[in-house]
Amino acid sequence: MNKHKEQIFENATRALVNQLDSMGLDKQARMQAKNFVLLFRDSFKSDAVKRATFGLEIGNDYTLFPYDSWGFCKASSAAFVSLMPNPQEWQLMYINEIWAYGPHYFIQHIPSGRALDLTYDQYISDTTEIPYYMGRPIKISRDTQNTAIRFTHAIGLDFMQIIKNNKNTKE
Repeated sequence: MNKHKEQIFENATRALVNQLDSMGLDKQARMQAKNFVLLFRDSFKSDAVKRATFGLEIGNDYTLFPYDSWGFCKASSAAFVSLMPNPQEWQLMYINEIWAYGPHYFIQHIPSGRALDLTYDQYISDTTEIPYYMGRPIKISRDTQNTAIRFTHAIGLDFMQIIKNNKNTKE
């Protein structure tokens, strides 16, 4: 990745972490969310993570992705929503193919009504505004969950164990 793209990526990561400070999250949820953002974003750079996440769906075409965050919207957004300690506060959102750049997935923080888009920087160089107002809530399908599982396992997280632990702490 060239220096300009690296700077865009780092600025976007910093902006996402800063955004979490303004969303009214309690300290524990804010720290957990920041940790996921940093871990997920750092993992976007890994060829092994790209291969594990996308290999079954698109073969090795991921090597042609122009940005490190490219293509990770579904996997990272679904993983984030599922893994947060209070998943009822987060909604997976979907902008369909009606949008010229779609489909696109992002996260809605329900209490604040704010979009949290872990991969928004893939559109920066085109100066494309992401129409979050077109986003619709969707359930995490089996296919989406499988993508999130491949992604999280590739970065060293046990997706199913974290889900189980989250359920056990709420009871």
